[in-house]
Amino acid sequence: MENLQVTVESGKLQGVHGWDPRVAVFRGIPYAAPPIGELRWRTPLPAVPWEGVRKADQYGPIACQPVPGSNPEEFWTREIHPTGMEFEMSEDCLYLNVYTTARTGEEKLPVLIYIHGGGFKGGYPYEVEFDWEHMAKKGIVVVSIAYRLGVLGFLAHPWLSAEAPEDPKGNYGTLDQLAALKWVKRNIAAFGGDPDQITIAGQSAGAMSVQNLMTSPMAERLIDGAIIESSITAAFAEKEDRSHPLEKAEKVGVLFFEKAGIRSLEEARKLPGEELVRLEDAILGQGIHFEPAIDGILIRESNFEAYKKNHHHRIPVLAGYNRGEAESFAKAFTRPVETMAAFREYAAGFSDKAEEFMSLCGVKNDAEVKALFSGNAMLDLAAGLRMFGYIQDSQDRKAYLYEFNADIPGEDHAGSYHGSEMWFAYDSLARCWRPFTGRHYDLARQVSSYWANFVKTGDPNGKDTIGEELPEWKSFTAENEFVMEFTDKPEESKVKADALMKFRIGYTLGREIHES
Repeated sequence: MENLQVTVESGKLQGVHGWDPRVAVFRGIPYAAPPIGELRWRTPLPAVPWEGVRKADQYGPIACQPVPGSNPEEFWTREIHPTGMEFEMSEDCLYLNVYTTARTGEEKLPVLIYIHGGGFKGGYPYEVEFDWEHMAKKGIVVVSIAYRLGVLGFLAHPWLSAEAPEDPKGNYGTLDQLAALKWVKRNIAAFGGDPDQITIAGQSAGAMSVQNLMTSPMAERLIDGAIIESSITAAFAEKEDRSHPLEKAEKVGVLFFEKAGIRSLEEARKLPGEELVRLEDAILGQGIHFEPAIDGILIRESNFEAYKKNHHHRIPVLAGYNRGEAESFAKAFTRPVETMAAFREYAAGFSDKAEEFMSLCGVKNDAEVKALFSGNAMLDLAAGLRMFGYIQDSQDRKAYLYEFNADIPGEDHAGSYHGSEMWFAYDSLARCWRPFTGRHYDLARQVSSYWANFVKTGDPNGKDTIGEELPEWKSFTAENEFVMEFTDKPEESKVKADALMKFRIGYTLGREIHES
């Protein structure tokens, strides 16, 4: 914007120049009223209007959470939380940030809304791996949002359900995301954005949030595309119920209140948000945590069931995973299978198809079982991604699928770890401590261009930022089974669905997948 001033529904905003003066940045824009006091654990209300011109030069407070980077031994402290960085943290956290190169509000640039990850417990919208100014220079308007986390964002409890029986329950953080999406739809034109070309993107828990929104009836006609990084496969990990129904979520809430000695909602709402987060950490630990619940209103069913039943929005999707996630994926979603006895028990889960499954596996002893299942997590990732591709194709929706397997430098030999694709997708290698070289920067230019092209058109193909034609990325179909693999360069994945993988996909989907 030429004068860095815009008018939105709540008042006037004064932005600032980014590091590159061609980019206008508006930080800390309230998109909803502060969810404090009696508004804790309620649907967010509209932002409070202000008088005069509000300075939009500082980020809003991050959501209440364990202090990012407080453990110097943790992998993520070094990776994405710069040493010595200070955070303003508050329950009053419903703010978003806008990055734009539009010179006037008359332009209609495509819009990217990014939802950060962090296990629904941590994270914030300006982490070091996001270079939103750089992405904005690719001809899109970028919006990054904060939302309530942990106990403040995803507590479910029978008392809360009784208090507001008609409202969504246990999904306050998701309601925040929905409120931000609606705010963008109503206001982004003031920043030169196109309200009819909005793509939502996220990684990990942010990607799960994207899926919750793209399968929610409450987000109908608000989304034009979705980017899902490292989450789509979790919905298809195994053919068993891994959903989080409201009843289960409420039991976690009851347990939390009991152990915290909280005897009423009035008492709970008087406790400082920071104290509730401390209690959450102390009481629930790593085994139980707060996450979005299937409440039948905002989230009607598991993402897996929504995909199968065609209960998701008719939009193009770009989705994938990182090869290095296989080990953590195995711990989170699969059971160890190392003996023939365990193998037979595992096969029994395929009921009347158990014999067919065992025949396709072809294992005869414990050693062969262990060898087969040592790579099982990798196959689960590959199968889950392709399963989503089959669903999208059968419902005449575009799916651009990827496997990220780039060489990540560093003395820790981290591999293509969970989240490593973000340095490339959002063109932020220069902000990372790792010794990236020219080939990494070439790949980042290509990957971030695919992402930006998808935001612009719903198709990642086209040219990169220096005008070179990108290698063709075909949408997945049952005939071509195309998955893009990012190594030193973009190329078609060599992992193909064999008879065993197609059996597993077909069994889970309830239909036969034929050899191509």
